[in-house]
Amino acid sequence: MKHGFCPISRAISTIAVVIALFIVGCQPRPPARKAPEVVRKPEETLLARAESDFEKGKFDAALAEYERYLKEYPMGKGAWKALYRMAEVHIYRHNYEKALTLLERIETEYPGISALPGIQYETAHIDYMLGNYQRSREKLLKWIQSHPESPLTGHIFFLLARNLEALQDKPGAFHWYLSAAALFAQSPEMQKEIEKDIVDLIEGAVPSELDTMQAYARGSKLAPPLYYGIAKNYLRQDMFEQAKAAAMSLVRSSPEQVWVDIGREILEKANNELSVKPNVIGCLLPLSGPFAIYGQELLNGIELGMDLFNSEAGDNKLELAIEDTFGKEKETVIALQNLVLKDNVIAVIGPLVSKPALAAARKAQELGVPIITFTQREGITQEGDMVFRNFMTPSKEVDSVLERVSGSLELKSFAVLYPDNRYGHFFMNLFWDKVEELGGSITAVESYEPDETDFATQIKKMVGLYYPRPEPLVQFLQALKFPQYEVEGAEIDLSSLKEPDPIVDFDAVFIPDNSEHIALIAPQFPFHNVFDIRLLGTSLWQSPQLVEMAGDYLQGAIFPSGFFPQSEKESVKKFMALYEENFESAPGILAATGYDTIRVLKTLLSQQSIRTRKQLQKALLSPHNFDGVTGQISFDSSGEVVKKPLLLTVSGHRMVPLP
Repeated sequence: MKHGFCPISRAISTIAVVIALFIVGCQPRPPARKAPEVVRKPEETLLARAESDFEKGKFDAALAEYERYLKEYPMGKGAWKALYRMAEVHIYRHNYEKALTLLERIETEYPGISALPGIQYETAHIDYMLGNYQRSREKLLKWIQSHPESPLTGHIFFLLARNLEALQDKPGAFHWYLSAAALFAQSPEMQKEIEKDIVDLIEGAVPSELDTMQAYARGSKLAPPLYYGIAKNYLRQDMFEQAKAAAMSLVRSSPEQVWVDIGREILEKANNELSVKPNVIGCLLPLSGPFAIYGQELLNGIELGMDLFNSEAGDNKLELAIEDTFGKEKETVIALQNLVLKDNVIAVIGPLVSKPALAAARKAQELGVPIITFTQREGITQEGDMVFRNFMTPSKEVDSVLERVSGSLELKSFAVLYPDNRYGHFFMNLFWDKVEELGGSITAVESYEPDETDFATQIKKMVGLYYPRPEPLVQFLQALKFPQYEVEGAEIDLSSLKEPDPIVDFDAVFIPDNSEHIALIAPQFPFHNVFDIRLLGTSLWQSPQLVEMAGDYLQGAIFPSGFFPQSEKESVKKFMALYEENFESAPGILAATGYDTIRVLKTLLSQQSIRTRKQLQKALLSPHNFDGVTGQISFDSSGEVVKKPLLLTVSGHRMVPLP
């Protein structure tokens, strides 16, 4: 709620100065050579002493003197002035009720004083401050009738607008803001304040209130910002015909080119929204270039999800508009504009690659079209409320693994063995941060070149076998191998030891790399006498070849998955069969994600009366928990998919869901 401490309090300060002139009797006089000594009456002396204390800020003393004056001279010439000064002190101290009582007493007992308009204004303002909006409004309307020619009229109109806004009468408030603006034509500061209030008023208005405001605004100097605000409001509410009408009013209301351009821009947006085809979905995928294989798999899943290959599905009301991004940013943005402005799609699926996905997200937000991306790039949905993601992120992968192993498995210490590339560095830091967040510890960290095939050096460093151990430590470790009675007094022959035992101070090793490298790394741990540790990984581990090549060394390993083709779910079995039948290959995570994404959109568009992009955006954010082949799907308030990765492990010669 606005309480007017800014412009209204400034008005009171101005009014207080005017009233003070009446109090001190400050009238211009010709200069005198020497003022004769004035002999004051006791009444005047007492009032002067009170005034002196007031000016010095000695408010307690001043209040005592004013009260004494009123007691001794209740009908004195300075009585109303004493009451006013006392009210000022209470206003300064935020004792508004006491101040109001004193000011209303002046109104009642001294109706003929010249300062009455200002005092009446102050009583109305204090009522407003106290939340007595209706009472303040009534006082102000009465004031307007009593003082039609007062220079305070602009401030009265402004305060009246504030009261009506507080009373939820937005059109009435708008009328009085406009009236105040006309009287403050020479005050840029007040004009700016009023414009801000009008914009705030429009933001919260409903269509019927906006219609009334438009009637008030005709011919006003504030008509352009008003029509602009109204047009934006209508756009937000998906009322595009009304937005067009307001935009046309904006263009006609001002000769200034800036307003004409803004009006035309709004007209274009409204026309674009009115031309949206609710049955057309845009696809923004890399179908040529280095990422074409991934884009094609996604498209296969999308087409399968639209039942394009299912003769029993009946009429398919959805259509696809497909654009090739070539995996490049510039081409992606151009393709997105074509989908939105030429094909008039209601939503866009894609892109896949990180940088083009970011460029597309920003452009989609600018164009106001919902976009569901498949990138792992962290923070993509923070680009705006039109940006969604249906894909596993690195943070979700790491969170799901660590929450399980540090929870039910009670593992607390970890090592990290990672490739020296961007992927490895990113996951290493992510894993380390999450371990510390969960109260665990990292006891060993080693990296290797991405093309490395021998990992002996890294593993030896992790378990203390790479560097020579100090002699006392060697003797201590050797002593641990023998009973105490065999060690005491005996000399230990260390030369017979080929290699010291490894020091394994971690429960598990996290290796963020692909399945080909994991097949090379896993066997080297037991080769170097490192046993009884659990290997942890990322979704890149999911490959049938991994179990074939190194399954014996990966028993009990844990890694996340976005899609498990061997699932016993009937929907997954059906999807697998349809995909293999139509594309003669097994689907992966991309095909499954594309399949689920288009089916989410298809379900929403068939079940709800969705005509605009904003309506679809709201529907995507509403709870629906779509049961897909990749799991239960819904989106949170930021546009991120709410879906925990499935955890897989190796048991025997199979990958299976972790129990």
